[in-house]
Amino acid sequence: MEPAERTEPKEQPKAATEELTSKVKDTYEWWNNLATINAEDPFLVGAMKIGVRLIGILILLALSPLILLGLMLGFLAAA
Repeated sequence: MEPAERTEPKEQPKAATEELTSKVKDTYEWWNNLATINAEDPFLVGAMKIGVRLIGILILLALSPLILLGLMLGFLAAA
């Protein structure tokens, strides 16, 4: 009698929402690591990181009306 062959469980493909969530999480972690000020950073690097944070905030503020408009249009289209 031969022992039953062990089969590895097949990996299920990720759902689109899981992929998007993973991508957003990775991007946020990259951005946060880039803009985090460390104690050993020289003054110019710290100033650059503050500038990176400010640019990020400005980008989010600029995108927010467009995102809200898209959400409103989406709800109107679904209704």
